Amino acid sequence: MENFPRILFVGNSITWHPVKEEIGWLNEWGMAASSEENDYVHLVMKDVYKQWPDAKYKIAWAVAWEREYWDAIHLVAFREFLNFRPDIIVVKINENVSYKNNEEHPYEHHYEKLLDYLNPNGSAQMIICTGFWKMGIIDDTVRSVAAKRELPLVELNHLDNDEMKAIGLFSHAGVANHPGDRGMAAIAQLVGDGILMAVNSKGR
Repeated sequence: MENFPRILFVGNSITWHPVKEEIGWLNEWGMAASSEENDYVHLVMKDVYKQWPDAKYKIAWAVAWEREYWDAIHLVAFREFLNFRPDIIVVKINENVSYKNNEEHPYEHHYEKLLDYLNPNGSAQMIICTGFWKMGIIDDTVRSVAAKRELPLVELNHLDNDEMKAIGLFSHAGVANHPGDRGMAAIAQLVGDGILMAVNSKGR
């Protein structure tokens, strides 16, 4: 059976985060899910595997790029994922992009450069997302790019409320502000719907 689809998740701490003891995060999966199987990537893949058991995925951590996206050196970090040849690329970033940096280095231009770098020959279906946290002009930029390029857009802003977060489960406010299991499940549903539509549009 063909290994299809091959999915690349481009994300930040919501997608995956290494252990960071000083903030009370002792795991290696999407912050602040209760377990690996409850973060949004693994929830999405659980459903994907039901239809395509040979599907493959990888995670590209983009935090360094978000914080200094204007520095082309951070694009090089994604080079290894080009050989993966993904069929679907989910870009769920933006939360670490600051308004101040956007004023000095307009985000739209560099965001589009990232999309082009990840998908150099245009063969992959790209799905882009707004922030889990409301990001104002940064999210508007993503919406503008989606409209200009006619890309599927997954809106996540409406999930930015206490019920969707891990408040009360972690002492560190930054960790607790991340999506808890309910938030992760909601993200997974929305992203998963986008992936299934993209896969089916390829006629597989």
